[in-house]
Amino acid sequence: MKEIIKPLPRGVLHLNGVLGKALDKTIEGRLKKVDYKKLTDVFRYRTETDNAWRCEFFGKILRSVIFAWRSTQDPELKKILDHSIQAILEAQTPDGIISSYPHDLQLKGWDIWGRKYVLLTLLEYYDEVDPRPEILLAAARHADALLRQTNGKIQNYGEHQGMAASSILRGLVRLYRATGEKHHLDAARTLAQAGCCWTHDIFKAAWNGFLPSELANGKSYEMTSCFQGIVELYKVTQDPFFLESAVRYFEAVRDHEIFITGSGGLKDCMGELWYNGKSRQMRQDCGGIGETCVTVTWLAYCRCIHELTGNSSPADEMERAFYNALLGSISQDGSNFIHTNPMLTGGAKILSTDQIGVITGSPYDGHDCCRAQGPYGLSLAPMIAVMATEHGYAVNLYEDLEAQNILKIEGGYPANSSVQITVLQEGDFELALRIPADFACKVDGKGVSSGYHRLRHDWKSGEKVLLDFDFTERTILSPCKQWKAFQCGPVVMAEDHRTGNPPEEILHRSGNRMDYATAGNLFSVDNTLRVWFPIKEL
Repeated sequence: MKEIIKPLPRGVLHLNGVLGKALDKTIEGRLKKVDYKKLTDVFRYRTETDNAWRCEFFGKILRSVIFAWRSTQDPELKKILDHSIQAILEAQTPDGIISSYPHDLQLKGWDIWGRKYVLLTLLEYYDEVDPRPEILLAAARHADALLRQTNGKIQNYGEHQGMAASSILRGLVRLYRATGEKHHLDAARTLAQAGCCWTHDIFKAAWNGFLPSELANGKSYEMTSCFQGIVELYKVTQDPFFLESAVRYFEAVRDHEIFITGSGGLKDCMGELWYNGKSRQMRQDCGGIGETCVTVTWLAYCRCIHELTGNSSPADEMERAFYNALLGSISQDGSNFIHTNPMLTGGAKILSTDQIGVITGSPYDGHDCCRAQGPYGLSLAPMIAVMATEHGYAVNLYEDLEAQNILKIEGGYPANSSVQITVLQEGDFELALRIPADFACKVDGKGVSSGYHRLRHDWKSGEKVLLDFDFTERTILSPCKQWKAFQCGPVVMAEDHRTGNPPEEILHRSGNRMDYATAGNLFSVDNTLRVWFPIKEL
């Protein structure tokens, strides 16, 4: 099955707005400064003996580099990719295994989780950068070795009731799509039919209406990664059960777990589990909230559902997460990302490697799961900003950008509410404009409904489309009706302790409140903010 909506070819689109600038800062401040040799040496020498998760850093960071390069075509990123992929190929042993664990510890702890990331990275590199046969062969040998070791029962291994290991489902399906080898598809089917969990079938449970917090142990990141796998499996099998389960899971997470900022996860101290977060986000007795890994995985899952269905709702969710939770998680120089978000009723943003001392030094070398994952989230923005459809193009993000020979967007969104789209391509095609469900918009002076507003005619180069969004501050009531929050367009507003002396650079301001992304950007315990306000105080 072909996706209904898909990214533009690599190198075509460049973001020039706040997301684009954040990505550029992250490339320079983070991705170009990682010691990539250390990321691959752990596989070359198999030094991970404490059942930990160094094995994930290679794949998380390299996938960020792949998609950052896809947008920017930066030659330095290409050099990093080529050298790192060659190094990981050299770490593959004659039996096909690429693992950071010594032989006697393999399949324990996070070993398969790390191998999943290696498999996905090899396939992304093959698809996006260099389709050399030896890359695909290495990926196939890597997967086949794991299937031999587990006897095809991957769900019986690893962390979080088997979901961490089972998230390799997506890689197995993508491998089948690349190789056409039936045993890869058979292995994926077997894993999906086992429900990617050793306690119950999470896909059947989601299909039957169980809440995300009721699936397995509620571990959101790993669970969502498994659901990405059945999206891939549906593309191959066309089994309606997989599609319906994946969509129901998306809707359940959206309706029960996602905070006003677009993030999710709470209950434990790191904010990593589904726990009816939408109704609990105002509380301070539910552990940490909003792990950045959860934010990024939710973004990636929304992208999967969006491409599969063509529905605008997942893109609405992505916009919310991009301009609030994700932008609000990045240090000002782009070098770091927070692990958990601050309590939305009063807290401070703290950078990941300052907060989690256990992984600030050897043997983690300053890496953190969220510091590794955050850049990947940013790299998804150019993938969905403007996309190709069967009849033309869909515009999902409205910040300043240029898609070569297709269109250009100007206006300073989301700081400003007026957007100008200049069409650069001539011909008869459709321009589908995503109109958010949360706030009104006029297109060329006429009010339009939410969803995709479709304009089709014989375009001439230089024609313009004008959009005016209603950025009047809106009041949002909490589910319990005891708290209020405020939004201007897609931007969540927050009260920062610097209300009387706000920072010079600010994305949006309304009265005494500033945008959530800017609020708390000193990443200091003294730099507190809040999003939700008790109604009795207002």
